[in-house]
Amino acid sequence: MRFWLALKALLLNTLFPPTCVSCKKEGDFFCAECLGSLAKRRISPKVSKTDDEPELHHLDGVIYALDYAKNPQIQAAISQFKYRFTQELAAPFADLIAEKIRELSMVKNRKIILIPIPLHAKRLAYRGFNQAEVIAKAIQSHLPAGKSELQPLLVREKETKQQARLTKEERHKNLEGAFHMNNNFVQSFDPKAIHFLVDDVCTTGSTLENCARVLKENGVPKIYGLVIARAFRRE
Repeated sequence: MRFWLALKALLLNTLFPPTCVSCKKEGDFFCAECLGSLAKRRISPKVSKTDDEPELHHLDGVIYALDYAKNPQIQAAISQFKYRFTQELAAPFADLIAEKIRELSMVKNRKIILIPIPLHAKRLAYRGFNQAEVIAKAIQSHLPAGKSELQPLLVREKETKQQARLTKEERHKNLEGAFHMNNNFVQSFDPKAIHFLVDDVCTTGSTLENCARVLKENGVPKIYGLVIARAFRRE
């Protein structure tokens, strides 16, 4: 199966060479020059909630590589990844996130648990993949062997409206009761491990916060958001 998938990808790339989502140059879906031009964010080795995020009662912090508004290149890349199904972009996304993880002193000598934000079954069937899971798997490939584990601890049982079209208040209401623990994945929580909720973008934090609430109610001591970019939307 992998051979045929690899052959299909080779044929497609030969007939329709990848072009950079930002500058449209042929060769890669996100070229080295555009990646190098990103306005990366330096983060404190210690991550905590800030005073301007009072709505994040359960989430212990959000780690993000880029400010969404300052990087139009990443806006184009995330849009193509999610809506044009270009899964190859997970690799540069994971590289950006893994770089942020390496800056954190709190992960030193501790296991990293990656928990992808789940999609509802209908959305998953339509898209064909869960973008958060694809990113999480790519992040894991950037980390030392044995240092991380991907755990699908959550399921999305409630079909919700698309968050991008809603206000902050509507986003929180939209997600009430949407997430539950995955009964098919039994896991005892290691209090020494660092748990990260993986997604592509954090805007109001509603999705991450609702997932963090469910996890904490079921025994996860601390949980952080881990995303490519942060889009600060307050309305």
